[in-house]
Amino acid sequence: MHTHVWFSVLSQVCILATLAVVPVRAEVGDPTIETDHPQYAGEGAFQEIEDCVRFATAGKDAPQDRAIAMYLWMLNHQWHLASPQEWCVPGRVPDTAQSRDYESVVYDANRARFSYGYGLCGTVHAWNEPYWKALGMNARRRSFPGHSNSEIQYAGSWHAFDTDMAGLLFRKDGTVAGYDDIIHDPTLVDSVRTPLPHYPFAWPSDFDVMKKGWQTVAAGGKWYSLYNGGYASHPGIVHLRSGETFTRWYDPDHYGGSTKRRFWHHQTGGPQRSWTFFDNGQPRHDGATSNARGNATYCNGEFIYAPNLSSGRFREGTIAESGEIAFRAKSPKLFSKAGEPCSITFRHFSPYVVCGDPLDDANPMSAPATDGVVLELQSVGEVGIQISADEGLTWRGVKTDTAKQVDLTEFVKGRYGWQIRLSWSGDDGIDSLKITTVTQVCQSIYPRLKPEGTTVTYRAGQRGVVAVLPDFTLPESRASAFEERSMRSENVAFRGRTEKSRQAYETTNNKPGAVVFAVNSPSSLTEVRAAIRYQLRVPPPEDHDYRLEVSTDDGNSWETFAKADIPSDNEFSSGWLAGRVRLEGNSKKALVRFSMYAGGHRTGLIDAQLYGIYDVPSVQPVTVEYGWLENGDLKRHTEHISRRTRFHEFKIDTGTEIRDQFVRFTAE
Repeated sequence: MHTHVWFSVLSQVCILATLAVVPVRAEVGDPTIETDHPQYAGEGAFQEIEDCVRFATAGKDAPQDRAIAMYLWMLNHQWHLASPQEWCVPGRVPDTAQSRDYESVVYDANRARFSYGYGLCGTVHAWNEPYWKALGMNARRRSFPGHSNSEIQYAGSWHAFDTDMAGLLFRKDGTVAGYDDIIHDPTLVDSVRTPLPHYPFAWPSDFDVMKKGWQTVAAGGKWYSLYNGGYASHPGIVHLRSGETFTRWYDPDHYGGSTKRRFWHHQTGGPQRSWTFFDNGQPRHDGATSNARGNATYCNGEFIYAPNLSSGRFREGTIAESGEIAFRAKSPKLFSKAGEPCSITFRHFSPYVVCGDPLDDANPMSAPATDGVVLELQSVGEVGIQISADEGLTWRGVKTDTAKQVDLTEFVKGRYGWQIRLSWSGDDGIDSLKITTVTQVCQSIYPRLKPEGTTVTYRAGQRGVVAVLPDFTLPESRASAFEERSMRSENVAFRGRTEKSRQAYETTNNKPGAVVFAVNSPSSLTEVRAAIRYQLRVPPPEDHDYRLEVSTDDGNSWETFAKADIPSDNEFSSGWLAGRVRLEGNSKKALVRFSMYAGGHRTGLIDAQLYGIYDVPSVQPVTVEYGWLENGDLKRHTEHISRRTRFHEFKIDTGTEIRDQFVRFTAE
């Protein structure tokens, strides 16, 4: 097991005995931007599911008015395309060309909002579940001929909201109809309420397909009800260190045209679609007229980290080191104080998926890609390089020469972070280091400017994230890297996951079982989030119990922070249980216990994702820069935000015809 050694400022004083003064840390934790754009206000407005709901439903009180407002927000921020895939199944390489590979699909609505924004019907309606639940409405997916749908519950009944095909049907009293309403009254298939997007469509081919589908539903049959398919867990938090910039480029051709694009999807030129409501104002559909011909694609995020190695601030980007490492102004700037072997590990993690430039301009997933992560290293002597794509659980060595510019994209594409470990000994060392990480960014999360002036709000949440993303392909002897083995129930067996073996843990009898995971942090934890995918019988046993609990006192006491609500009509053979909990005190370690009981039957754990959110105490200066085009000319606005400033509002003067180009954070 690789052990992370976290260094506090106090421990740095001991290590850096060659310096009289320890430099002040200059981290920028959780910087966000919100603009007053009416639809695309940016991550400052949409950081959490609850933020999106507040934005979308402002001024709405009645349940249906709030539901319709949320529906319109979803149409503006999501669109139809092959569902995003990631490294979800051991032994299986994600590839969106394999559209029926449901096990590799991303079901975290937070990842969807920050990195993607597109998916097929079943995926999008799974993402929508946590939004509806944040509205206080139960939600489920329903099967449909060649399609799937959403139903939400308010005013004592269920109502179908299809955000994938942009369709609503209405009862005669003006209430949005549900499956039962249409089965009882097939004439509702012809209901119309304008100017809301509704069935039947005037879009090519959709008119007949969807109308016939609803007529099939009205004729009866089995239309499955699926609960707990989507969740929200991955924190939307960026953490910058001294010497780091984060730029979001709105135009995917920024890198030099369509053949230089960098993305995470299998489609020539990257993910794109012309039939969307994106960037066309409030979605509407009036007779044969609709504003559903928006062109949606993606943006790029670019993190460039170039720490000053002659200053102790480089340690803001590290998580572990061995040996006595020192720094100085002369070459090598980073060296071994005693000449003994030493190593240092740098880390990146964000809510944006690492992408790359596919060699064939179409497929960076299962085919080669470049320019997603590039390491530039100037060294004296030989410096070893290792990289981890799974938060330090496994490592791969990289062969280089002394003039090092190494493309690491193939090691970490489709991930949200990396760890890079550099090692040397004797008189060898490092003079300079630069790591560029390019990510895919959902176009609708970009904080847009608007014509004739924009008000921008900057906030520094001063938070960082540690991720615990277990690799269940490792042997059980390695599970202690993420599991508190001594707290596992005796009746729970570690099975490990393979392409053919779904469950990571399984109960060996019909009694309740539990698995405990550990979240360790470099400073005081303020919040823990967890998402667990569990195995389930259909129909679900009446007395089932799946829950998440947290402990900050080594398991002496536990607090429940999420409990699965699985209705009796659920017909989904697995589900996601997700939750988050605020923590008090100064604990740097939290235990998360997943308890599972299938009402007298065996059950199991399929997947787990855990995140700790911790304090970044200092509020350091940051520069925010916007770039946009007016009449073909590049305009810029630069705002310097001083230390100790957590909230800052400023205005940008823009013309009547503008086009977004970039927004950049620079940690000073």
